[in-house]
Amino acid sequence: MLNKRIIPLITGLLVYLMIGLIYGWSIFVAPLEAEFGWNRTETSATFTISMIFFCIGGILSGVLVKKRSPRTILILAAVCLCIGFICASRVNTITGLFISYGVLCGTGVGLAYNINISTVLKWYPDKTGLVSGLLLMCFGCGGMVLGSIASALIQLMGWRTTFVVLGVIFAAIILAGSITIKNPQDDMVLPEPKTKNKKYSEKGVEMNAFQMIRRPAFWLHFIWSIILSAAGLSVIGHASVCAQELGASVAVATIITGTISICNGLGRIAIGLIFDRYGRKPSVRISTMVMIIAFILLVGSIFFKSLALFVVATVILGLAFGTIPPINSAFTNLFYGEKNYALNFSFMNSSLIPASLLGPLVAGAVKTATGSYMIVFVMLLALAVCSSLLQVMIKRP
Repeated sequence: MLNKRIIPLITGLLVYLMIGLIYGWSIFVAPLEAEFGWNRTETSATFTISMIFFCIGGILSGVLVKKRSPRTILILAAVCLCIGFICASRVNTITGLFISYGVLCGTGVGLAYNINISTVLKWYPDKTGLVSGLLLMCFGCGGMVLGSIASALIQLMGWRTTFVVLGVIFAAIILAGSITIKNPQDDMVLPEPKTKNKKYSEKGVEMNAFQMIRRPAFWLHFIWSIILSAAGLSVIGHASVCAQELGASVAVATIITGTISICNGLGRIAIGLIFDRYGRKPSVRISTMVMIIAFILLVGSIFFKSLALFVVATVILGLAFGTIPPINSAFTNLFYGEKNYALNFSFMNSSLIPASLLGPLVAGAVKTATGSYMIVFVMLLALAVCSSLLQVMIKRP
């Protein structure tokens, strides 16, 4: 039993580490802008498009899983990524980049992301939170780990060849993963889920996506996820600049940004363990409270002009931001069941679209208008506090 369960988990972790490079888009920005003269708005739009199609790919994966095997969907993901990266290596226009990297690569990542987690979780009904945390930690750290490798490759062979190399490697690893990432056999006996603290025990109901989106609990949690994700992305997107305004050098600011990524990964594992042991309510309370503490410290760092306080705040924020994806995954599994998890989770995960569109843009606009990050952090602190009320209103699936 142990060997049969551990193989899809290890393979799933590796696949998530690979496709997590979608968060490392910034490493390609400088060479592309230097060669073509594109501005930051144009190159930033590429990342936004890739995130939108990442969510669309997840929904497509959730629809296909009813008719196709995980292997078929992973093969489709590998094809999308391979073609997307190779086409991106040949682009000469921003539109071509939007289609190749934004649409094709984004869709490929979404397909692999959704089928990977929905299949691996079937092997671990007793450790949904922990396994979600481990998988999503690898996805969150992929941009940092592979970003450094891709950056070295760009220096060595240029961005065009780097895109080709990444496309081939990604396709090969995902195709290999399609062999071992498969559903448990129908006659396999798996451990039952356990919630040790009966006080917080909750029981969900098997629902399809269309039933789920008619439930108030879904929308309350969905909006909570948007608010906290947008708040976290706002700080992550401006952390380097804000740190430099507080006196940090470029090198130190880069280290601070990397530290957020590490804490992001640690937060995913920690909240997964908490969810498995104590259930949903304590998990979301801890997540929200840690985010609120982070913003209190961020406000204090601006008020006192303290870089040290800012560093502590960003560490805490990284931990808080990391808790959101595993909670979304475990919440969807708990409240709406395993039968339709793949499509249900893709709908829940689409909260990233408004969060990535609104958070960093609004924070940037407020900073430009006021000339300071103080109002930005106060505003995000208020939103984090309000988000806690949404979770209080969730009474049942």
